[in-house]
Amino acid sequence: MTHIESNKVAINTNPKQIFDFVLNMNNIIELLPQEKVENWKGEEDNCSFTIKGLSGIGMKIDSSEEPTKIAIISHGKNPFDFTMNLHIREVFENKSEAYLDFDANMNMMIEMMAKSPLTNLFNIMAEKLKDKFN
Repeated sequence: MTHIESNKVAINTNPKQIFDFVLNMNNIIELLPQEKVENWKGEEDNCSFTIKGLSGIGMKIDSSEEPTKIAIISHGKNPFDFTMNLHIREVFENKSEAYLDFDANMNMMIEMMAKSPLTNLFNIMAEKLKDKFN
């Protein structure tokens, strides 16, 4: 099992606003590096896209604990099964902290090639989430 955590980011809003934004999977496109995403399809509870030069990715909301956690799982054709969780914690009034954690069933070869780019992707997503509200 491969485990990756993004950097924790400080966000200038309450956890509910972050939770509501990410709970709508149509909004995930705003957290991805636009220059690397193709074939985006989004609905409220799932999305799919292709990372340029790589495989397609599909994911959907699996469960949520308002306003502190959203669990997203692989959906459709993917190179491996995964779970991605968004964790949100209120630090002060209208100040939150959030991060992503990711667990995947990758073979050793895929892990060696994918771990660094995925870590970078999740850090970008966390930063874009911070920028959305700051």
